[in-house]
Amino acid sequence: MKIQLLVAFAGLAVILAGCKGTNEKRGDDHLEKGEYRNAINCYLDAKARGHISDEFYDNFTLALVKAAEAEAKKDPSSSLLTGYFEQTMKNLAQVKSQEAAQKIAEAMANVGKAQSSVEGDLGTNVDGFAEIDSAIAVVQRTGGNVASVKSVRTEAENAYVVRSLPDAQDEEDPVVREYNLLKIELMAPDNAQLKAALDKSRLQTRPYFLIFGENIGETPSKLVDKWGYVMALPDVKIGPSSLSAELQFWASTGNNTELDVSKIRLVSTKGDESVAQLNAKGKSWCEAEVITGPKGAEKVETKQKPFKEDKKLLNEFKCSVQVSFSYPQGFVPDYIEYKDQFGIGRKYLGH
Repeated sequence: MKIQLLVAFAGLAVILAGCKGTNEKRGDDHLEKGEYRNAINCYLDAKARGHISDEFYDNFTLALVKAAEAEAKKDPSSSLLTGYFEQTMKNLAQVKSQEAAQKIAEAMANVGKAQSSVEGDLGTNVDGFAEIDSAIAVVQRTGGNVASVKSVRTEAENAYVVRSLPDAQDEEDPVVREYNLLKIELMAPDNAQLKAALDKSRLQTRPYFLIFGENIGETPSKLVDKWGYVMALPDVKIGPSSLSAELQFWASTGNNTELDVSKIRLVSTKGDESVAQLNAKGKSWCEAEVITGPKGAEKVETKQKPFKEDKKLLNEFKCSVQVSFSYPQGFVPDYIEYKDQFGIGRKYLGH
């Protein structure tokens, strides 16, 4: 008898879980009418009472993102969008219907597109493109129509580049100009017009350390890792099967480390690699502080020490090494990279 009662209660629990209570039904009605905030409140009441159906998260999440879409049409910079987006992301994993997932993703992409159009607000632009990328991930996970969401991203990218590129290219300071182009790349990494502008800029900034300091303004964490290795190429010669250069390092890792030439790699546009060789004929050096002057009148000066004697790349100091790379025909150099346990740095060559 006891076993029979347990089975009966288990069956009742399954039935209750699959049925819709009054609050959830009201939420569905508001959702269908486009009354999204009312729908959200009803769904929250249903969830609080613990009486929800298998469709609950499909419709609750759709109501959240449709409310965000409506808000974005009125004000794409609205502070309410962050809350809607956070709640949407919390519930996405429990969305079961492919049809619901598609609707949710398309609404997310529309919100992102609206945010990407806000002028002069980098943070909102970054959030917008992140929301579109999340929408693409949702459709990919549920096997829906990815093309429809990707097309929204392409439209947003193209509009952002058209709006932002002229001002970036008008900047006279080459370092600031490249920084502004890199900000655009955060949003539109595959845009052909931007790639061409970056290639042209990188040709001009080969001799420069791209150090983006406080004078630049806001610096998104994704754009610049300040605590790493920054490189410059005061002199570089590129041939069909070899590259030789003076490669300078400036370190801000907070560590003092040995500069290891074997960790310098030249990477091609296709991802192939060539390891650096130190050119013994050239002058290579590292900076260090040394004490000079007579006893009692000593002073500290920054001096260059030959690389063979001192390979230390000290924090906030420079090193210069004469290096060469060999590679097969068809290898198109893209960037030089240095990576160790303390940091990473890249220097793009431009084309």
